[in-house]
Amino acid sequence: MDFTLRSYARIIEAALEAGLPTHAIIDWHDLPADARRGVMLRHDVDRRPENALAMARLEAERGVRSSYYFRIVPTAFHPGIIKAIAELGHEIGYHYEDWWLAGRDPVKARRLFESHLSRLQQLAPIRSIAMHGSPLARENNMTIWKHFDFAEYGLVDAILSLDYRGHVFFTDSGRTFGVSEANLRDYLGNAGTEPSVRTSDDLAAYLRRCPENPIQINVHPERWNEPGWRWYRQLAIDHAANSIKRALKMVRSRAD
Repeated sequence: MDFTLRSYARIIEAALEAGLPTHAIIDWHDLPADARRGVMLRHDVDRRPENALAMARLEAERGVRSSYYFRIVPTAFHPGIIKAIAELGHEIGYHYEDWWLAGRDPVKARRLFESHLSRLQQLAPIRSIAMHGSPLARENNMTIWKHFDFAEYGLVDAILSLDYRGHVFFTDSGRTFGVSEANLRDYLGNAGTEPSVRTSDDLAAYLRRCPENPIQINVHPERWNEPGWRWYRQLAIDHAANSIKRALKMVRSRAD
């Protein structure tokens, strides 16, 4: 049974056993280029922030600091949980989707971005941001940066601000760490993939080999549940969402 907290713990423990340093995104950004080695840990909190808190505690117990990017919508924005994760020593970032929320209106998008960023900044220091995929949107949320610059706010973009050549990227989008037709937007610049990795155990085995390439792992905490009805509920949700995403991808490819 994959995508449980126990399977996530095996990933973290494999990195630690291999001697691979783990990093929050902003910590990686702040390192000199020649000191960047190991694994960046990024969490996109789309829904069920309580799952993010459980994951954050698991990491903190092992001395690991990572990044948690929160959407501003009610399914994710929980001030008490955001504060608790920050108090555990993790980075809090903004998982922005203001281009989609503003209906592609640049003036409204900027106003929303500033308002939403301010709400998060009242809970924790915010130094980095990461786009939410918004699969129903025709345009990528990074389109917002054609109209103004996140650097005006002293921010780092987890996708745009770093050169990922030579990196390997793993994401659980599509409920697999392998390449998935259901992954519409969870990609990382010019980072590569590893075809042998599909499951959590595959990823743990890959990390134990202590690869030389820098790695970023992106997980969505809502997907990771202990065995039981929540795990099966998320399995059903993921299968349904994957079917919709595959259909969207087909429709859009035909339209293009």
